[in-house]
Amino acid sequence: MLAQRSSLRAAAARSAPRLASRRAAVKVSAKYGQESRYVDLADLENTTGAWDMYGQDSDKRYNSLQSDFFNRAADIVSRRQAMFNLLAVGGGAAITFFGFKGSKDAKLPITVGPQTSGENGKGGSVRSRI
Repeated sequence: MLAQRSSLRAAAARSAPRLASRRAAVKVSAKYGQESRYVDLADLENTTGAWDMYGQDSDKRYNSLQSDFFNRAADIVSRRQAMFNLLAVGGGAAITFFGFKGSKDAKLPITVGPQTSGENGKGGSVRSRI
C-alpha cells in the first residue's frame, strides 16, 4: 500500500511539468482601451453613448398624461410633508407640555420625591445596634 502511494506521487510529479509546458503564454490585450486610450475623440457616440437619443432640451419632455401624473404625485407629497411638519411640531409641544405640567399632575415619583426618611445603613440594622 505504501508502495502504491509513492508510485502515485511520483507519477503525479512527472505529469505536472508536462501540463505546465503545454500552456502557451498568451498576451492579453483589450480591443477597447489599448495604450490607455479609453476615449476615442473621432467616435464620441460609441465612446460615451448617444446622449441625443434620449435627452431633450424642450419644456415638453413628457406627454400630457405623464406630466399630469407627476404633478399630482408631487402635490400629494407636498401636502404630506406639511402634515408631517404639523405633527412634528404638535408632538414636540405635547411632549414638552407633559414634561412640565403632566408629570407633576400624574405625581410621578421623580417629581414628588422621597415620601419617607428612608433607612440608614443596611436596613437600619447597623444604626440600631450602635
